[in-house]
Parts: sequence; structure tokens; C-alpha cells
Amino acid sequence: MRIGDQLWLSFHNLMLHKVRSILTSLGIIFGVGSVIAMLSISEGAKREALSQIEAMGVDKIIVSTRKPPPTGKDVSENTTNSNLETYGLTRQDYEHISKMDNVKSIATARNSRKSILRGTTQLDVSLFGVTLDFLEESRSEIVEGRWLSPVDRDRNVCVIGVDAKRALFSITKRNTLGNIVTVGDDAFTIVGVLENRRGTVIEGVGSPNTGIFISLIASESLYGKMAVQRVSGRTSIEIVDYDCFIVKVLDVSYIDYTAKRIAAYLSKMHNHVKDWEMVVPLDILKQREQTQNIFTIVMSSIAGISLLVGGIGIMNIMLANVYERRKEIGTSRALGAQKIDIIRQFLFETIFLTSIGGAIGVGIGLLIAKVVTRYANWPVAFSIWFILLALVISAVIGIIFGTYPAWKAAQQNPIDVLRAE
Repeated sequence: MRIGDQLWLSFHNLMLHKVRSILTSLGIIFGVGSVIAMLSISEGAKREALSQIEAMGVDKIIVSTRKPPPTGKDVSENTTNSNLETYGLTRQDYEHISKMDNVKSIATARNSRKSILRGTTQLDVSLFGVTLDFLEESRSEIVEGRWLSPVDRDRNVCVIGVDAKRALFSITKRNTLGNIVTVGDDAFTIVGVLENRRGTVIEGVGSPNTGIFISLIASESLYGKMAVQRVSGRTSIEIVDYDCFIVKVLDVSYIDYTAKRIAAYLSKMHNHVKDWEMVVPLDILKQREQTQNIFTIVMSSIAGISLLVGGIGIMNIMLANVYERRKEIGTSRALGAQKIDIIRQFLFETIFLTSIGGAIGVGIGLLIAKVVTRYANWPVAFSIWFILLALVISAVIGIIFGTYPAWKAAQQNPIDVLRAE
């Protein structure tokens, strides 16, 4: 019998029992559906996490100031019996790190620690003094106006983030250029609005979208390095040179070595007081990739169990089907069908069942992923390779679990079968 005729006959036999065929394929349908849904959700979470890390730049080392705790090993001597605290990154740190091998440049930022108000309401917005290369190194871009320039060191001008713009103005204006931002007794004219579309969060700064930025030189001229705050009736004076270094390296392959050198230097110069933190986005990127890959493997394995159970169910049904169709098998053999013809017919039926179930499962998996995206607000990512892999696995399951029933059918003795019927 020709293979084309056998394919048509196999499909025809399945269509004669549509309900049973669908029920037989349920294990494959739900197995493939869960595989597609889990892989899509896992891949979406992976891409989201990795994009946020990549947004910081894999050629960067982020060093930030950390306020040491009031008690314990990290307490410096000048904070034990005094409200004056000096901690964090210093000018000396900047000069030494900038001269290290493999260090291309350092963008810096300093939080003025001034309260930003709208009326009497304190906003979750901070005023930073930054170097001119901060815009590029933070991976941000100007959406209105311009960025700071060298002439702004002697002018009260600022650039604000898009979220800071919404917080400062109760009704968001289309054009905020030329408006005034008041910080204490100082007024700054807005010359630009920046946006970071990558969702970058920088240690020591936070999201650039929530900041107000002025020239670092202007910040030092207006506010110096000393910040006076009153907390719980007690005046606290903090002296901090810098809150953040964004260190850009020349060669990414030596970034780990450079990070270790910076850490060793800071640990020694700060007398082992941990008033600084370091983040290497490339290291975090590698760790997150490994974690996400493990998560994907685990989730896929769990979903694969459903496919295994579905394949066993199909094998059981096909074995029962062989018994029910003994007369058909005996008649085919009596009319000249060979064992290989019987094997192919039953194997084709099983592959049809698993492949159709796999196709339906792909549709259900994509639907589940869409529902998760809409109602749970989780990122998902689809890949044509996921779909092709699911369909191939479905066909392979049909071959694996259909071979034994097909072989069993071919072993039927036509004389004994017809005599029994």
C-alpha cells in the first residue's frame, strides 16, 4: 500500500471517532500548552531582567556611597560621640581610580540631600550635581531642550527627569522649558528634560527619571559637601564628596580585575569601613543568565512530565484500539497487507494524534501567555523555536509511544483473528 493512501486512511480512521481522538490527545494538548506557556513566561522574565542589567552597561563598574550603620564594625570614630558624619567616596578616591589601568572615564554624581517641595508636600525627587558625561554613561537621552553644558557651571539651570516633571507639576505641561524649580532659597531654570527608556536604576542615584540635575561644580558652589538634616529633634551633619562613580573600562575582558583593584584600594583607604558598595553589571548579567536558564530547565521538566503522561495515555488507548480492530487487521492481512503496512498505519495514526494535539496545545499555550500578560502584567516572549520544538516533541512522542501498539497490531495472525471474529 502506498504511503499516501496509508496517511489518508489513518486520518480517516481518526475522524470516524472524533471525540475519542480529542480525549486521547488531551494529555498532549495540555502538556504542550504548559510547555509553551512556561517557556514564554520564563523567556519574558529573563529578557526583562537582562535588559535592565544591560541598561547599566556591561562595560561599567558602579561604585556608590553607603552610609555606615550607627553601631557595629562599620562605625567610624568621628560618628561615635558626634552628630558630624564623614563617609563615602572622596575626591582622593576619584583621582586614584581615574589613573588605574583599564579605566577610560568616571562619571560622578552627588546628592545635595535637599528637600524638594511642591507647596508643603515633599516629593520623592532628589537634586544631583553631576559631571557632563553623566547623561551618556547613564544611558539616558534628552526629550526636551538640552543637556548641561560647560557654561552652566555659573548658572542656576537644571535638567529634570520625566517622572520628576510629573511630580513637580500637578498638570503635566507639554513644554516645561523655562519654568522654575525652587530648592530652598535657590531657583533653577529648566533647560531640558531627560528620559531613561531602559529602566536603568543606578546605585547611589536611583532612576534618572526621578532626578533633578545641575552641574557638579554649581552644586559644590551652592551647597558644598555638607548637608544638614534634622531628624527626631537631632541635627545631623553629613559630609559626602560623591554618591556615585560610574567607571567605564577600556577592555571588558579585564573588568573583573579592574573591579578587584578598585575594591582593594577602597577597602584599604577607608580603613576597612564599608561605607561604599560596588556593582559590576556584567557579573550580575552572567549570574542572572545562569539563574534564568536553570529556572527554564526546571519549568520545562515539569511541563515535560505532562507530555510523558500524555504519551503513556495514548499508548494505552492505541493498545485498546488494536484489540477493537482485530477484524480490520485480519481482513487487511488476508487481502495482502504486509506487517510493515499495519505498523505504518497505526504509527501514522498515533503521530496524527500527537501532532494535532501538539498544534492545539501550541494555540492554548500562546493564549495562556497572552492572558498572563494582560491580567498579571508579567512580561512574556514568544519564539518560533519554542513552537517548532513543541511540535517536533509531539511527533517524537507519537513515534515512541506508538511503535509498540503498531508492532502489536502487526503480530496479529489473520487466520486466528478471522476465525475468532
